Amino acid sequence: MLKYPLPKEKRIRLAKLYLELCTLPGIPSHILATCTEGLQVLTRSKKKLTVKDMRLPWKAIYNILSKDLFLSRRQFEIRCGSATGSQFRRPVARQ
Repeated sequence: MLKYPLPKEKRIRLAKLYLELCTLPGIPSHILATCTEGLQVLTRSKKKLTVKDMRLPWKAIYNILSKDLFLSRRQFEIRCGSATGSQFRRPVARQ
């Protein structure tokens, strides 16, 4: 919680700054955790900020998430194939 109320304009600018810091590549995890917590505190209240007040850029977050969420078939087979590959193999008929 913030000690003093922030004006809406400062709250918006600070939230955008925290979002930029959260999407920087190679940032240490403890700094990332601090920035995400600050962003959450600033954007938590729907009374202080609404969707109409602020629109955050989504492209940086999409680029980060797309590496893990949208795998090519080859990447999927490499990541998931070793763990579940034995379940989907046909049994070899022994003679």
